[in-house]
Amino acid sequence: MKVLPRAGPLSLRTTVTLSFASLALVVSAILAGGTYLAARGFLIGQREETAAQQAFASASVVRDGLLTRGSDVIEVLSSLPTSSESLVLVRRDDHWYSTSLNVAEDAIPADVREVVKSGAAAVAWSQLEGRPVVVVGVPLPAGNAWYYEIASASELDSTLRTLGMVLAAFAVLTTLGGTLMSRSAAARAVAPLESVASAAAQIAAGQMDTRLAATDDPDLSVIVGSFNTMVEALEERVQRDARFAADVSHELRSPVTTLLTSVDVLAGAREELPKRAQRAVDLVDREVRRLHRSLEHLLALGRVDAGTAHRDLADVDLNDLVAHALAESHRPTSLLRPSGGAVHIRADKQELNRALVNLFDNADVHGDGLTAVQVVPGNGRVLLHVDDSGPGVPVADRELVFERFARSGSRGSRQGTGLGLSLVAETARAHGGTVWCEDRPGGGARFTLALPVGSEGTE
Repeated sequence: MKVLPRAGPLSLRTTVTLSFASLALVVSAILAGGTYLAARGFLIGQREETAAQQAFASASVVRDGLLTRGSDVIEVLSSLPTSSESLVLVRRDDHWYSTSLNVAEDAIPADVREVVKSGAAAVAWSQLEGRPVVVVGVPLPAGNAWYYEIASASELDSTLRTLGMVLAAFAVLTTLGGTLMSRSAAARAVAPLESVASAAAQIAAGQMDTRLAATDDPDLSVIVGSFNTMVEALEERVQRDARFAADVSHELRSPVTTLLTSVDVLAGAREELPKRAQRAVDLVDREVRRLHRSLEHLLALGRVDAGTAHRDLADVDLNDLVAHALAESHRPTSLLRPSGGAVHIRADKQELNRALVNLFDNADVHGDGLTAVQVVPGNGRVLLHVDDSGPGVPVADRELVFERFARSGSRGSRQGTGLGLSLVAETARAHGGTVWCEDRPGGGARFTLALPVGSEGTE
């Protein structure tokens, strides 16, 4: 059995609009229905009263005519005022007489005949040839006869139909008007929430100077003030933490540099040391260099977080920059798979070069070696693929690896600093781009750096 997908929850704007539209529909339907019923009752009562008055007046004429010696029923009926809206039937001595050859006694409802037969007058609604009529029965005991008059109500029926259509149109227009008004009201009610959502998204993207605009609305001023106060406190906390990390990294930089120099001296005399001491020197050299890289990354991230990073943007050929980064990090430039021509981007050479080296280091440390670097331009941006031959990155960790001090797939002594990829992500974001990880065709991992193409474009 095929299971249909469940509909998602309605938005706040849609919910408010539907609520107001439903309320407008209910209110307009009640008003229209009440108006129609009241008008219908009044008009029907008026028609019945008019028909009864006319019938009693005509019945008096017929009674007087029948009491005249030697009068004939047909002659009496012919003396009545003729009208196309009413028909008259008289029963006398078990004979029926009618002003129309097309109407017989069966046009009189049985209950009306029973009431008149009992000696009382009766008024009832019926149908004649598919049209509504009012039937009035009046007993004429003095003339030994029963008088019946059938009055047409077609005009009343037409009036009620027109009134019903007008009121229905009124209900529809009222509902549409209520829907439009509720839509506008919902938009105005949701607008502050959209402003808050937009500001929160900008803050999440790193624009910590974002604030909500001041408002004169007393209901919103408290929210705006609280939100801006919260953002200011958050910005102050972030800057304080960033300054702390930068200060700590800066203070440790000098002693670590001294340690690195000392380790270089020891490494120069490595062959003169015992085997056990050589292993110790190798271990210290590796860990001190890793600590040095971590401090450099922390300093760079601290400058980015504190907003003090200075970028010298210039038009750069990405092919040349990748080749330079490979050569500078002592890797063969043959790993580069350049595009067909120069690809110009607007970037800070130093920052982007550091990001490229971090991607290369990540491929060597965690991906069993860098295998290729491809530059693929197109659709207003350029993609830089960095491939390795490792086991790849699990799907669950493909976003985690770009967070600070997060590492995935590290094995043994090849653990990295946990800051290189986060610095790559910050650099990509600062240049209007992004970075992600996926499986490489044929095995391994592929890290892709996407950057917007510069003003010069591709050649």
